[in-house]
Amino acid sequence: MNNTISIHDWHQMALKGDVAPARILLNGNSMFPLVRKNRDYVKIFPIDSGLQIGDIVLFHDYKSERFVVHRIWNIKEDMVLTWGDNCSYPDAWISKDSVWGKVKLVERGRRKIVPEPKKGLCWAKFWHRAGKVYRYLGRCWHKIVDRK
Repeated sequence: MNNTISIHDWHQMALKGDVAPARILLNGNSMFPLVRKNRDYVKIFPIDSGLQIGDIVLFHDYKSERFVVHRIWNIKEDMVLTWGDNCSYPDAWISKDSVWGKVKLVERGRRKIVPEPKKGLCWAKFWHRAGKVYRYLGRCWHKIVDRK
């Protein structure tokens, strides 16, 4: 039996308090290495408690009309700043109302990974810095190779 519903319908049910967690296969690399494109599933739960820095959330990006799963980097009043672990720059500030769910489980084959906000944020900060170094070294390498 196929129990597939749209994310929008899931959100409407979550607002009424009548929904199970959503299991989604992500099709982007923005949360690599925690979530691998088209290989790992995330289990998203309706928001039952407050958001905190380091949480991985599903939000509706109204500008691009896409749904995005990224980590919360900052919270100010009713606004949230998110940033994908494998992205060069943070997203634009969004309203807390745009956040539709929270990732509480990553499924990698038989392995179940429970994201921990504080540890995940530390790893994400490391990954961002490592990515900058990697990109810088790549540019240097291309300059050296192009001179030959």
